[in-house]
Amino acid sequence: MRGENSRSSDREELEIAYTDKSVSGWGGLAVMGRYIDRLGLRELLAQALPDGRTSPNRTPAVEIVLAFFATVLTGGKRFAHVERLRTGETQDEVVSGVLGIARMPSAMTLTRYFGGFARAQVEHLTEALWNFTVSRLSCPALGAVLDLDSTVFERYGRQEGSLKGYNPKRRGRPSHHPILAMLAEAKMVLHMWLRSGNSGTARGVEAFLAETLAKLPETFRLYAVRADSGFFAGPFLDDLERRELPYAVVARMTRPVRLALASIRTWTGFGPGLDAAETSYQAQGWKRPRRIVVVRESVDKRPQARGRTLFEMPDWRFHAVVTTLPHPPADVWRFYNGRAECENRLKELKEDFGADGFCLQSFDGTEAGFRLICFLYNLVAQFKSEIVQDPKPRLSTLRTSLFVTGGILGRNGRRRILRLGLRGRYRERFDGLLARASTIPRPTVAHLANPANSHAFPPPRPWKPRPSKRPIAPDWKLRRYVN
Repeated sequence: MRGENSRSSDREELEIAYTDKSVSGWGGLAVMGRYIDRLGLRELLAQALPDGRTSPNRTPAVEIVLAFFATVLTGGKRFAHVERLRTGETQDEVVSGVLGIARMPSAMTLTRYFGGFARAQVEHLTEALWNFTVSRLSCPALGAVLDLDSTVFERYGRQEGSLKGYNPKRRGRPSHHPILAMLAEAKMVLHMWLRSGNSGTARGVEAFLAETLAKLPETFRLYAVRADSGFFAGPFLDDLERRELPYAVVARMTRPVRLALASIRTWTGFGPGLDAAETSYQAQGWKRPRRIVVVRESVDKRPQARGRTLFEMPDWRFHAVVTTLPHPPADVWRFYNGRAECENRLKELKEDFGADGFCLQSFDGTEAGFRLICFLYNLVAQFKSEIVQDPKPRLSTLRTSLFVTGGILGRNGRRRILRLGLRGRYRERFDGLLARASTIPRPTVAHLANPANSHAFPPPRPWKPRPSKRPIAPDWKLRRYVN
């Protein structure tokens, strides 16, 4: 009787062969490449990007940024990850072909170019890209909700602005502390600042809000502003009221606030283990009292309840929101809870787009990369809305379900052709996505010229490399030269 192990020996051995054709696992990027071409993104970048290099072998600035986008779309989280699209002296011809990159730049080319950015060039680029984005933005009937939030980018080195500050995960680790403004309904990043690590959450928020509102068209209406307890500051609330912007901001649980919550006697139940109330509170330095909406959750009925515990009532978890909205307390609480979606956007920016990983010695260069990533985030959001027609999937989901597709680049006569390894319903779905991307109307020359010329900044200054900085010697090395 033959043993079971003999069956494996009867199997025909798989033959290994090679091909000189361009094979890639990122053939699905063809949809994004066609979408980018229809939007006229290359022409926009050509007008917005600074470039003063004189080498005859230089890589065009547009192709540098497109290679940067390709790195992010394929899962890269460092400038060095662009080398994944290069194999020795060759390159991933499928990725470069669908994005129109003649020669895939090296990681050194990317870091050298971004490291030469100056502040005026960063602002010029941001203004041009946002004007391009806002032209495709629609305002909800009741107005858009603006969410403000900040996050922490951990750093490992001595980069400009990398200082010790608030860092909940790694205390004492140098970091950057960016602040972002996001539109809730559109799921887009409206504005962003990269700040030094020792910046408080509300530092410069009034000026940041002024820049954010200036980016919106005059006909664009805001329904309300939402922010967490880091923005619970009298000057910021005064600024919102001066602009007549309704707001809902989490109250910081200071001792006076806790005493005010403990003094509430009338509560209204609106769910199992949920009670709501409101009170008036005036902090020191405030010109007048403000309305605070309070919701408490029973620990017995809602074991997963989150919030602050008061010493006087340990069986409840409390949430307090200072607001100018006229709605009942329970509705205000539900409205603010919708802000949790912006936390998911921050998570996607950091985990899927690598926003916290592309860091340079130059602060302006790091911010230029960060703002380009935010622009790519908005571009992917519009791609999901217009082409995929589903705003739910994250970039990591699109990467595995759409972009990762086997493709072979070849020729049909004199025309290049990309053959994708799809069949059945997967081929039909991909054909439908390509058809939708092809229906996007191409922008006119006047439309492309308007975003880059309608800003308040002069044309970008010519790019020039920054001189390298000598590292500062540690103290123990300097002591030997001191008497």
